[in-house]
Amino acid sequence: MSGSPGATGATPRRAAAEPGRDTRRGPVRIGAVVVAAGSGDRLGASTPKALVELRGRSLLAHTLAGLAAAGLPPAVVVHTPGAGAAFAAATGGLPVAALVPGGATRTASVAAGVAALDDDVEVVAVHDAARPLTPPGVIAAAVEAVPVGGDVLAAAPGIPVADTLKRTTRPAGDRTPTGGAVGGGAQAAVRGGGGDLPEVVATVDRTGMVGIQTPQVFTRRVLATALRAVAEGREATDDLALVEELRDAGRLTGRIVVVPGSVWSRKVTYRADLELLELLAAHADPGTLDPGGGQGGVPPAPGAAGPAGRGRDGGGGG
Repeated sequence: MSGSPGATGATPRRAAAEPGRDTRRGPVRIGAVVVAAGSGDRLGASTPKALVELRGRSLLAHTLAGLAAAGLPPAVVVHTPGAGAAFAAATGGLPVAALVPGGATRTASVAAGVAALDDDVEVVAVHDAARPLTPPGVIAAAVEAVPVGGDVLAAAPGIPVADTLKRTTRPAGDRTPTGGAVGGGAQAAVRGGGGDLPEVVATVDRTGMVGIQTPQVFTRRVLATALRAVAEGREATDDLALVEELRDAGRLTGRIVVVPGSVWSRKVTYRADLELLELLAAHADPGTLDPGGGQGGVPPAPGAAGPAGRGRDGGGGG
C-alpha cells in the first residue's frame, strides 16, 4: 500500500514549534501532549496499550510519527506510571519533549502533560496514542482551526455517525470477545426470551451527530481554565467535554469547532480494533476511504524524506 506522504528527519529536541502565525501577534508556539497511560486491559495485552505493536512499530511510535509529519514539535508523552524506561525504548527513534507519568484519570494525565510543556506554549494539541494512524493532514487541520486571539475555544476531528442510534434501558455491555457467534450469557438470554437484555426506549436523531476523535486542540488558556475547574478525581471521556461545560455555564465564551476526521483515526480499544487497523494498513488505499480523498496510512519511519514545518502533507484534510 502507499503510506502517508511527508515525514520527519532528525528533529531538534524542543517542547514547542512555531508552525503558524497569528497575523496580529506573530508566530504561535504550539505544544503536543500524547496521552499514553492506558493499561490495555480491554485489549487483552500484557503490556501498556501504547507499547503494543502495529506492523512492527509500537502504537506510540506511529502516533509520534504522525504528529511529526504534521509539523508538530516533539510531544510530551504521558505514560503508564512505573513504565518510563519501556516507553523511552518504544518511541521508534523519534524525539520527545518529556516523559511524565500519568494520573489516576485521563483528566489528571492531561494536566500532568500540560504542566510539562514550556511556559510560552500558546496552543496545545492533546492526542491519544491509541489513534496511531491518524492522518497528518487531520492533525494539522485541527491545529490550524484554533488561532490565538480568535473566538475558537477548541477544535477536534469528527466523522458523521452512520449507525442508527437507539437509547436503551441500560448499556448493552462489551462486544462479544470472539466477534463471531453470540455465546455464553447472551445466548442464554436469547434462549430465555431476552429477559436479561436491555430494551430500546427511543431512536435518537443522528442529524448533526459526529464521533469525535483526536487530537483535540485548545488555546492553553482555555485548557488550563478547564483543568482547574475539574473536581479532584473527576473523569472525562474527552477533553472537549470540560470546555463544553464551562461554555454552557457562561464561564467561557466562544466556539468549539469540528474539522473533518478520518476512518484511519480509529481508536484501539479492543483486539478487533487493532486487527482492523492492521488490515487497513496492509491493504487499503489511503486515497479512497475518506470523503474527498483521505491521506491515511502508516506514518513514515524516522529519517524518511519529506517536508518540514507545519501544514498538510499533500493530501486532503481527511
